[in-house]
Formats: sequence, C-alpha cells, structure tokens
Amino acid sequence: MYYQMLNQHLNNQRVDASLRLATLRARLEKEITANLLLVQGMANFISVTPGLTPQIFTQYARETLQDSPVIRNLGAAPDYVMRYVYPLEGNEAVLGVSYRDLPEQWETASRTERTGELIVDGPLQLVQGGTGIIGRAPVFVYQKGQRHFWGVVSSVIDADRLYDMAGMRDTTLKLALRAVDEYGQEGPVFWGQQDLFDPKMNAVRMPVTFPSGNWVLAGTPEHGWSHTPPLAFMIHGLVLLLFLVSGFAAYRAARRNHLIEQTRESLNHAQALSHLGSWDADMRTGDLWWSDETFRIFGTDREEHTPSLRGFLGMVHPDDRELVENQFAESLRSCGSYSVDHRIILADGTVRHVQERGITECDATGTPIRSTGTIQDITDRKLIEDALKANEAQMRAMAEASHDALIMIDSDDHIMFWSPAAERMFGWTRKEALGRSLHLLVTQESDREKAWKGLKHFAATGQGPVVGSVMEFMAVKKDGELFPVERSVAAFRLGNSYYAVGSLRDITQRKKAEQELHAFSDRLELASRAGGIGVWEWNLKDDSLIWDEQMLAIYKIRGGEFSGLYEAWKGRVHPADITAAHNAIQEAGRSASPWEWEFRIIWPDGSVRHVRAAALTRRDAQGQPEHMIGVNWDVTESRMLQEQLHNLATTDALTGLANRRWFMEQTERELERCSRYDSPFSLIMFDADKFKSVNDTYGHDAGDIVLKAIAEAARSVLREVDILGRLGGEEFAVGLPETDIEGGRLVAERIRLAMQDSGVELEDGTTVRFTVSLGVAEYSEACSSLETLLKQSDMALYRAKQNGRNRVECSLVPPVQ
Repeated sequence: MYYQMLNQHLNNQRVDASLRLATLRARLEKEITANLLLVQGMANFISVTPGLTPQIFTQYARETLQDSPVIRNLGAAPDYVMRYVYPLEGNEAVLGVSYRDLPEQWETASRTERTGELIVDGPLQLVQGGTGIIGRAPVFVYQKGQRHFWGVVSSVIDADRLYDMAGMRDTTLKLALRAVDEYGQEGPVFWGQQDLFDPKMNAVRMPVTFPSGNWVLAGTPEHGWSHTPPLAFMIHGLVLLLFLVSGFAAYRAARRNHLIEQTRESLNHAQALSHLGSWDADMRTGDLWWSDETFRIFGTDREEHTPSLRGFLGMVHPDDRELVENQFAESLRSCGSYSVDHRIILADGTVRHVQERGITECDATGTPIRSTGTIQDITDRKLIEDALKANEAQMRAMAEASHDALIMIDSDDHIMFWSPAAERMFGWTRKEALGRSLHLLVTQESDREKAWKGLKHFAATGQGPVVGSVMEFMAVKKDGELFPVERSVAAFRLGNSYYAVGSLRDITQRKKAEQELHAFSDRLELASRAGGIGVWEWNLKDDSLIWDEQMLAIYKIRGGEFSGLYEAWKGRVHPADITAAHNAIQEAGRSASPWEWEFRIIWPDGSVRHVRAAALTRRDAQGQPEHMIGVNWDVTESRMLQEQLHNLATTDALTGLANRRWFMEQTERELERCSRYDSPFSLIMFDADKFKSVNDTYGHDAGDIVLKAIAEAARSVLREVDILGRLGGEEFAVGLPETDIEGGRLVAERIRLAMQDSGVELEDGTTVRFTVSLGVAEYSEACSSLETLLKQSDMALYRAKQNGRNRVECSLVPPVQ
C-alpha cells in the first residue's frame, strides 16, 4: 500500500509540473510566434511597396515596434546589403554591410532565398549585451508577372525580455531550454540548468515549437521530486498502533483511549493535508459525526456547531439539494454506495464545490443502521474543469464561426477533427472525413510522398517542416477541383502521441486579386513611364504620401530625400500658387469630390515648371474620406507653347505691343464695361511725324528702331490698365479707361513730350530725333462704338498734322452732358 501511495504521489507531482510547464511553453510559443510574424509582416509589406524609402520603412517599423516590447530592431537588406534599419541610433554601423561579407551569417541569410521561408537563428550572444533570437524572412516582389528575390528582412528579439514576458523567472520550477535542429537532433542547452537534461534528473520535457525553429523545455520542482507521500507517516503510525495493541493488550482503558486519540489526531492531520474530510451517521439514533477537516470544509467550528443531517442539507446549494437527497435516499434503499459532486454555501456566502462519497450498512433485515463517507473540497479542480469546458466550448464556437477550415490529425495522418468550414471548403462531410487519411483526401498525389515522410519524423519528434510555419499549396476538393490554400500548423503532445492542428484558408480570390493587382501595376507603371504621368496616394488621416518614381522625377526629388509627408509636396509648390492649390485639394478631401488643378512648382535649381493634377477620394467603411489617389503630369512645354501661340496671335512682333486685332478686342470689352457702369473712356491715336523721311534717310532698320523707341516712350507714361497697341506702320492707339476728354488730352500731352525729348542713336553714332501728332476722342452717345471712336480720334490726329505736327488735338464731337 505504501508503494502504491508513493507512485501516486510521484505521478501527482509530475502532472502538476507538466501543467505548469505547459503554461510556460504556451506563453513562449505565443510570444516567439507573434514577434516572428511581425517580421514576416514586414516582408509582405515590402513586397507590395516597390517604392520603399527610408521614411516609409521607418514609419512602418516604428508602428511595428510599438506593438512588441521584445523586438530590439528591424532591418531590411535589398540584395543582401543592409540599407534600412530602425531604430537608427546605435545601429549606424550596420548600414551598407553585406551579408556576403559575414561568413557566420551568410549561410542562414542565403537559406531564406533558397527555401522561401522565415529562418530563426539563436539565441546568440549580442554585441550590445544579452542574448537575442534573430528572425530572417525573404522578400519577393512581382515584376511583369514574374517573382523576383528582393532581399532579406530581419529582427532581433531580446531573449531576456522574452523569458520575462513568458514568466520563466517567476516560477518555483527549475527550468532549462535546449535547441533542436531541423533533423530532431538535440543541440546545446542555452538557458537554465544543464543537468536537468540528465536522465537521472527525470525532468518533465516539452517541445517548444515556433516558425522554423524548435526547442525543448525541461523542468522539475524547485527542491526536486519528493519521495515521501503525504500520508506516509499516518501509515507508519497505524502500523505502530497495531504493534502496540498486540503487544500491550493488558494496558488500561485510559491508555487505550489515549492511543485512539493519537490515531484520530494523525488521521485529522492527514485529512487536512489532502483536504479530505470524513463523516459517520448512526441511522438508528440520527447522530452525525464529522472529522476536523469536515468542519473546516464547511467553515464551521466544532465547539459552536453540532452536525446533523438536516443542518447538512441546509448548507447544500439549493440547486443541488434535490440531487444530494436522491443519491443519499437511493443509498439507504439499496444499502449501497454513492458518489455525487455538488456545491455548498458557507456562512459568509462563499460557494464551494465538494465531492461526496458514502456507503450504507444494513442489518440482516435490510434496515440501514450506519452510513459513512468522505467529503473532499474540489473547488480548485472544478474551476479548472469549468475553465477547460468553457475554453473547449469557445474553441468549438470559434471553429464553427471561422471561415478557415480547422483540421486535427494524429501522427498516422488520421483526421480527428473536421470543422464546418472544412466541410464547406473541401466538400467532404464531417462523417465522411473523420478517420480518413488527410493527405489522401485533400492533397495532390505528387505531394503525398513528401508529406508522409514528414509525418514519420513528426510521429517520433512532434516536429516537422510544416509545424509552426505558414505555407501555400494546391489542395483538392471532393469533386477533384484544384484550388490554392494557405496552411498554418501547430502541434501538441497528449500522452506519448503527437497531434497536429492546421488552419487552412481558401486563397483563390486573393491569388486572383494578386494577379490582377500585379497586372494592373505593370500596366500602370508602363503607362506612367510612357506618358510621364506620376501616381500618388495621400492618407487623409495621417497626412502621409506615397509617390511612385515618376512623381519623384516630376518634382526633381531623389527617393531618399522624400519624407513621405504632405508638407514635402507643399514645399515644392510655387509660393504664388500654394494657397489656392492647398485650399482646393483640402476641400476636395473633405467633400470626397474629384479634384483637378494646375499650379507651378520650383525645382532645386530655381526652374519653374507647370504641373497639372487630378485626383479621386476613397471613403472608409464609415463613409469618411480616407485616401486620395491621383496623378500629376508636367505641362510646362504645352503651357509655353500656348503662351507662344497667344503672343503670336495678340502681339506686334516688332514693338511687343498689342497688335491691331488684340487691341480692338481689348478695347471692345472695355467699352462694354464703360457702357454698363456709365464710366468715361477716351481713345488716343498718334503716329510718327515725317516717318517716311526717316526711312528714306537712314533706312528701314533705323525706322524699326524709331518705332520701338516710340512704343517704349509711350509705355513709360501710361498706366497698367491703359491699352496700348500698334495699329499698323507708324500708327499707334491708346485706350484710356475711366478717363474723360480732358484727362485724355493731358495723357496725350505727356506722350507728346516724352517723344519730343527722346531720340535713338544709330550704329554710326547718328542721333535720330522724332515727334508724334496725337488726336483724342471721348466715348459718348454721339461716339458710341469703337469704329466711331477710332474715326473721331483719327480726324483729330489729321488736324494735328495740318496744324503743324508735334501737337495734340481733341475731337470736335461734344461729350455727353
């Protein structure tokens, strides 16, 4: 009996250590996997961000590290050369370092490209101090539908922080960790007490599985395994008692009572250690006896409480009372045993769970004479059971609600669990799938041999190439249809057997979307390059910008210089255009309306360029503006061409003044305005005196110089609002808004004086003087059209010529009074 108790005691210790070790393992796996998935997430982010810049990398890495207190840094190495690192402080030395120049790291880094999977290295001693786990993931990008290796991303996980977060230091167990290679061979012990892996220590061992890596966790109680069962001293006491009784049968009754009391005390002590109380009921007298531990379980005191069947039933939870009464009554009726779990309510209102076992003794007539039994406080165990049941119910509900198929198999590939989503995904019902070979059911024939080889290794070690990893493969439906699936697998051990649980997701639509996205991206890139169109995306919530290469070229910004912020765009826009462009795009963002605008930008060398922009706004799930996606293209050449065409159509080529057509159009518009607002308007016509003699004497080149000088002299005395044009030959005209006849005369006089005081010097040193004659007319009812106004001013000019030239004459048509 003693050895049975010893074996049970040792087994209980191992069960307790296994439960605590399983909790630590789960925490370790959770923390390691979660942080390694962040590394894989960065690899996925870079694969869809072809225009990666240090700013974009820093922004993404900063947000990633906020979610992980155990990751020390993140890095990215295109073509195996470290170009990006966060945080930069303290890591500047790694920038520009090539993995090819680091023999101790090159094998692991290059293996990521060969396998296409995340690789874990370590724990290793870090130069910065402490130990770290290094996770490296390959990055693949798609160009024109082809998959290309971009480089490697890596992170350093602080092992010491990891152990703290998993609770490895906050336990009474002695622990140790050992690495296991991909072939299942045990490696060095890198943490804890190495002797725990000595078979003599008989430590509990559990595998720690995570993406691309495996450890073994070993543990024993802090003070080793106890070889003394809790009730051992009681057994020895009972043996001693029997010896004393047999050897001293003649002892007096008082001595006998004393020994019985000692035995009772030992029994009470043993019951207290096991939280197991006992009771004895005399069915003839109704007397009920409780052991000390029974009083403790019910929260009462022997001196203050007298046990009774009625009192006991009053302490049973009302919802359980009928069950207890029926079980006890059946025991009395059948003179048999019973066992029942129920709740009791203590005096302070506390509810406890107990397990009660009893047996009834009857006389020869079948009349109950005595009932005895035990009662054990199982509250802690019940809470654990309830938690496990709740967890099981939660997991079952999650499996039923999940769109991903959840499947569990044993190490022989037999299906143990088949979720509703698996039924929908593969077409096999749960009844059809259970017990079948998973790989015969859902994989292609070409993949089965490799899978079964991995299962053999899994059956022996609980590890394999797919355990702890996320992979894609082509699965087979019941009707034979092939479709792409993303699979993630975790493993656990139950008894001496290993089991694997997989989550499978149908990624048909995602693959189709990826292909469409890559095709669209290729088309967009081709169109962008061919048409010189830059594509951009603006996050309205955080003001971040994403520009493609063409946008950077349009704004003359190198990729590494672009901050990715809205202010970077504003800093390039011409100061005269920034307010209007900013207000327009902000309003478009608020209202989610299309935006089209044209503005100027300034290149670093001071060149001014004209840019045309257009954009559409995308809303989030709540209908709020979220992103604006748009295009820019340089329209400088077309704008210059338009200006040149406009100048050719409106400007006199010799003098730079408005030509006759443009002068007439501008003057007509001004006359309409004056008519509408009843404001005065005057017109001056003038031409050079004796201009023919200039041409005849000095030549036509000299004549052209004189005409330019006349234009410049007239421009110098006029306002910006005045309309100055060359009507032809040596004939000029001036429109004077808001000017009556007297004001027109004064302006004409200033022009005359300016001409009189001017002269041009020819190449041979000759100075040519010139004068002009001018005629002035005012807009009125009698002179209410441009044609009439020109005619009246021309007549006044003619009188000025007749009256001696170099003078001003006004129209004889009286103005409106």
